[in-house]
Amino acid sequence: MTIAAAERPVVSARDIVKRYGGVTALNGVSLDVEEGEIFGIIGPNGAGKSTLFDILCGITVPTSGSIRIMGSEISGMPPHLIARSGVARTFQRTAVFAESTVLENLLFGRHASFHHGVLGRIVGSKSYVRDQQAFQARVEEVLALIGLDGERHRKAGVLAYGVQRRLAVGIALMSDPKIMFLDEPAAGMNGRETADFIALIRAIAPGRTILIVEHDMAVIRQLCGRALVVVDGKPVVVDAPHHVLSHPEVVTAYLGADDDE
Repeated sequence: MTIAAAERPVVSARDIVKRYGGVTALNGVSLDVEEGEIFGIIGPNGAGKSTLFDILCGITVPTSGSIRIMGSEISGMPPHLIARSGVARTFQRTAVFAESTVLENLLFGRHASFHHGVLGRIVGSKSYVRDQQAFQARVEEVLALIGLDGERHRKAGVLAYGVQRRLAVGIALMSDPKIMFLDEPAAGMNGRETADFIALIRAIAPGRTILIVEHDMAVIRQLCGRALVVVDGKPVVVDAPHHVLSHPEVVTAYLGADDDE
């Protein structure tokens, strides 16, 4: 099963409900994300935004409702098939292989597109040579985008935290995705690292649709054209960040929020 050619909106959710036993984590959430948008999902701690994000990626199955990506329903589709259809995701915790080099980490991000087997590697088949050439070309593009050209042979574990976050985005970029889901991409960064990360997202945005769950409102304001606010599992408002953040219900919801989901 593959995802069909892109239609607008490229990500669409209708009446999403998610229950865990007697607890309703999401209740009637709908959204549309247009092609080329940078779209934010925000909300106070425990609001259900991380659950929504996982459902949109196909990692979590909703109790009811519909999710369409590039025009096709993804309910029941395995996450690896969704990924192969042009979708990539980063995680809140830095997902890099600490004992591997930057170059090796990027290779891990490309392996799903390799078509050769062990025998092909041994005999140097056309498929193997083609894959290697494509990998090398993509590596150079991604290293330039994430600013790690001079760090390619360093182990990921010795890189500064903000640099590791950039590498995680680089791993996702290796498959040249059309849609990227970024989960708390600026979490734990200092001011300089956040500014560098915002610049990176702007650099990779052309030709892509990007969805971001983020607590740092400066990131949302600077990157997102629109943002959805989720409170107590329900959608409150979708609008430009400066309108969203001044919405009375949003202001009230954020007061006293201390712990993340």
